[in-house]
Amino acid sequence: LPAPGATQPAGGDDVRGLWVDHKEADKRKVAVWIEDCDGLLCGRIYWQKRPLSASGQPKRDRHNPDAALRDRALCGLTILTGFRRTKDGTWSAGRIYNPNDGRTYSSTLHLERDGALRIRGYVGLSLFGKTVEWVRPQETLERCS
Repeated sequence: LPAPGATQPAGGDDVRGLWVDHKEADKRKVAVWIEDCDGLLCGRIYWQKRPLSASGQPKRDRHNPDAALRDRALCGLTILTGFRRTKDGTWSAGRIYNPNDGRTYSSTLHLERDGALRIRGYVGLSLFGKTVEWVRPQETLERCS
């Protein structure tokens, strides 16, 4: 992971770098750092609005279906894997892990003309899924630890 305040990579449709889960800063809950992983794109949790549980401990992957993984810290957890560029501005055949419910979904990424990143997660057919939009943060976010 990069140092806090690291610059974004250059390139017209390069999605590597830091993304946040909402356009409005006060509604953001997480930031993800997307990077190259053996020729495919992957992404890991970089920042959390609320990194600590009610007991003051770092949040863990407690909904993971694999009990052996439930003690993993969410900070730094890889949640995007295996995205392959299929055409300009589009990456397919990836998977997105949702630590809120412990489920992994098939996924595609598409970079919009306005610079937003559209992430589609689905089970089975893409028709049956959910799309979220991430944006580049304008503020400096401190990397969780």
